[in-house]
Amino acid sequence: MRLFFTLFSITFFLSGCQINSDEISINSSSAIIENKTLPVINEILFAPVQIKDDGLQDQPDFVEIYNPGKETVDLHGWYVQDCPTSSGKRYSYYFAEDPAADNLLAPGQYGVIVPEESHDPETSRLIRYYDYLSGDPAVRIFIVERKTFSLNNDFDCVTLKDADGTVIDSVSYSSTWHNPYLKNTKGRSLEKFNDLLSSNSPESWSSSQDSDYGGTPGRKNSIYLPADRLDRDPSLSIAPQTFSPDPDGHGEKATIRYKLPAGAYQVAAAIYDSDGQTVKTLARGLPSGTGGSFEWNGLTEDNTPALSGLYLVRVSISGNRFSGTVVLEKTVALVR
Repeated sequence: MRLFFTLFSITFFLSGCQINSDEISINSSSAIIENKTLPVINEILFAPVQIKDDGLQDQPDFVEIYNPGKETVDLHGWYVQDCPTSSGKRYSYYFAEDPAADNLLAPGQYGVIVPEESHDPETSRLIRYYDYLSGDPAVRIFIVERKTFSLNNDFDCVTLKDADGTVIDSVSYSSTWHNPYLKNTKGRSLEKFNDLLSSNSPESWSSSQDSDYGGTPGRKNSIYLPADRLDRDPSLSIAPQTFSPDPDGHGEKATIRYKLPAGAYQVAAAIYDSDGQTVKTLARGLPSGTGGSFEWNGLTEDNTPALSGLYLVRVSISGNRFSGTVVLEKTVALVR
């Protein structure tokens, strides 16, 4: 029986991904790629989770910059500013004041600007919360000695200036730039799809999709796409296309991956049998960025083993880049 289903599925049914391309269209992006050689603003956390006496580690707010150029940049004397208040007051945060410190940002290097009351990075809230940064010499951490930045949670500015006061990069962000399908964006950063996109365009940004930390300071953005893939077509893949799970669902699994162009989306996914009946719901109304994945362990909705056979995987996606709902379909063979 196992051999029959394997040959049957490979010979007849494991076709390429199907997409309802006749029913939907991909809206073109207005995001602009810029040929930048100096550091750019690449990620912002303006609404961190900080609850007194909850027993959990507080998040610090932060601004991440990235050097896309080919030359090392000396940041001594550089600072960031927020928007002026109604009275004209504007906060300036000098993050590289000490001429004796290492203020250099190498090509392809991230710098994280963070308010901390302690000047020691290893004891900072940043490293205590984003523990993957501990001991990482590739990431530059710039500490501004204060408890927090004065960045508003609804809208504000972040302007990066050099020692002469020249504007190097700037963004006037809004909380509406977050993925609209997320119920709560507190503690989640805004990330760029690509560091070379115009910082002041809402099309360049969306919510971090990092499920562990809510942000990616010091490493590649969770929604990052190379410049030549920002407008890529939606796609679906399954590996392996023929799988043999254990009856209890703890053995081999089928991994279902989808890829999308830059944008904000909501995703549903389910497994169907040959009669069109739902076997397993994998996601319903899931907020998504430029891609994601699911696993099917061969169990049904009531956690009983599904029978050997061919199953249809359907992933339905709606979002700001599509004029309708994109439906991606691909078959998978389960062999017991």
